[in-house]
Amino acid sequence: MKNNISKLFLALLLVFQSAGCHYLEADEYLHEVNNLNNIWTQRVDIRKAWAACYGNIPNYTDMVYSWPFNTNYDEGHGGLDNYPNLIFAQGKFNADDPLFSFWANYYKAIRTCNLFLENYHKANDKLLAPGEVEGYAADARFLRAFYYAQMLELYGPFPIVNKTIDYSNTEQLPTNRNTEDECVNFLVSELDSCINLLPAKEKVLTSELGRPSREAAMAIKARVLLWDASPLVNGNPDYSNFKDPKGKSYFSVAADQQKWKKAADAAKAVIDQGKFELFTVPANSGYTTVPLGNFPGNNVAWPNGPAGIDPYRSFKGLFSGGKAYWNKEAIWIVNLPGQTYNLSILGFPRNYNNGEGAVNTARVCATQKLVDAFFMNNGAVIEAEDRKLYNDAGIAEGGDAFYIKGTGKDPVTPIITGFNLSNTNAKVPNRCLNREARFYATIGFIGRGYEQNNGTYYYADYKANALDGFLQSDRPSTRSGYPIVKWVADDDQKAGGSYDKPYHVVRLAEIYLSYAEALNEFTPGDADVLKYLNLVRFRAGLPGYEPASKEITRERIKRERYVELAFEGKRYFDSRRWKDAGKTTRDTWGNSLGMGGLVYGCNYMAADGSFYDRAVIDGYVFRPKNYFLPIPFQEVANYWGTLSQNPGW
Repeated sequence: MKNNISKLFLALLLVFQSAGCHYLEADEYLHEVNNLNNIWTQRVDIRKAWAACYGNIPNYTDMVYSWPFNTNYDEGHGGLDNYPNLIFAQGKFNADDPLFSFWANYYKAIRTCNLFLENYHKANDKLLAPGEVEGYAADARFLRAFYYAQMLELYGPFPIVNKTIDYSNTEQLPTNRNTEDECVNFLVSELDSCINLLPAKEKVLTSELGRPSREAAMAIKARVLLWDASPLVNGNPDYSNFKDPKGKSYFSVAADQQKWKKAADAAKAVIDQGKFELFTVPANSGYTTVPLGNFPGNNVAWPNGPAGIDPYRSFKGLFSGGKAYWNKEAIWIVNLPGQTYNLSILGFPRNYNNGEGAVNTARVCATQKLVDAFFMNNGAVIEAEDRKLYNDAGIAEGGDAFYIKGTGKDPVTPIITGFNLSNTNAKVPNRCLNREARFYATIGFIGRGYEQNNGTYYYADYKANALDGFLQSDRPSTRSGYPIVKWVADDDQKAGGSYDKPYHVVRLAEIYLSYAEALNEFTPGDADVLKYLNLVRFRAGLPGYEPASKEITRERIKRERYVELAFEGKRYFDSRRWKDAGKTTRDTWGNSLGMGGLVYGCNYMAADGSFYDRAVIDGYVFRPKNYFLPIPFQEVANYWGTLSQNPGW
């Protein structure tokens, strides 16, 4: 099934994409029209035109060069100084050199979709099944809305271009941006149409799994409305003077609480479809489940509590591939070029399998701030358990009673560690003991073991000058000491992955947390807030929360999103829409509460035991202007006329 998706997304170097010119160039427009007049007579060409609409979905799995938003700022750190994702987080970009070409690429994709939507009715091949080409048109309409939705979150309000441009009429040239409200109303209208036009998820052909469904459109609508309700764009006084040339404000001056209700209603509509559920596997079903932490309610059965399921295998199964590739939590999964390799290689040490993939491992790693955000196995934050269940300093001389044993591959835990054996030098940091299941399913660390293709176990050692550690070379290094193992299966035996790895554009846990967030803002105290927040925690093997104030619940939801959705491309957008990204104060451990400031990890320059100390590994820059990307100057100057630049750029 996965291969069919690959074909869908790889069959894109054709028709509209082949020219590769700027969106508003008239000569490309005329060239495309001539091509379009010739492609509607054969089904094979129509399907190529349809596939081209998918051609500018960013490669979310290439987190260095294509999509930096999964692993930068307070989530991740780049393995080489010249990596674009690291340069981006360091603030070294501007309108003249924006590093990434999202603006131009999205409008090329939107143009492709517009051309398809304006011409698909010409299709006349008798091999087309009834309704087939209309289905392709529904996909194109959804993809156009999806591209615009991502532009809204990256750049703010955009010029709405829902048709190809007649260059003989200069008044039609899209040289002015629409307002936030106009953009959102357009997107909601388009997505509502897609909800009516797209097939239900269960009716998407097995040969074309990965195509958007009506439920995917509903989920993207919920995401758009959550963005629109958030403080960054809903009554933000910082943008009171950001207006179009006619003096119209791009953002609403006063906060509209009804927007939270719209966001909550849209998320609940997805839930009420009854087609999705959090992915779980039963406890002790042919394997030994690690015991839950010590907390009241740890014996209450799922879904009213965490008992009876295996929290580690439930969470890990969402991402590690194999039999759980397709599951009921997935709302929209894509498969992109190089996806399995890109995702798997994140988690393996350099010398695994005698250096397999050595130049590509350690491209990105987790920050200490993210490591700190994961809960202890009793559901507490690390600050609450400092010097009790949690010890921030030093090396684990013994294991815990849960995931860390130090005795190699142990049947009572899926996590391999060998520091109690005589043949390993790499020991586990104390701060990695007694942590929640999602921590071990997401974060790697020094001393973590991997099964190699010859049946032996390899223990990662990220100390300086060790085989996996920092080297003064052109090879990337795991500079924080924490690789990303979210997509690594416990029985993978090659660095590129032994199983196809899924990438979730949207899954049910996100919808649960979005619903809880929006409802907490509009109707704090509503029973559904804790119901859906706690379902995510129960699946992770943690206790549920008790009722608290709106403000406390808000912070709990934020932290839950941070760890549950780590490296899935949500944190960069969440921190900005909450207006948290610009915070400069620090927490107990020195981590910035915003997206800028000092970045911590292990002391990767050390070759001895001081490697385990917290150390500053970098500094990130986030200024007020960074809440939105700059529109590339060349695009504005050459193609968009009087288009307003984003504030500060």
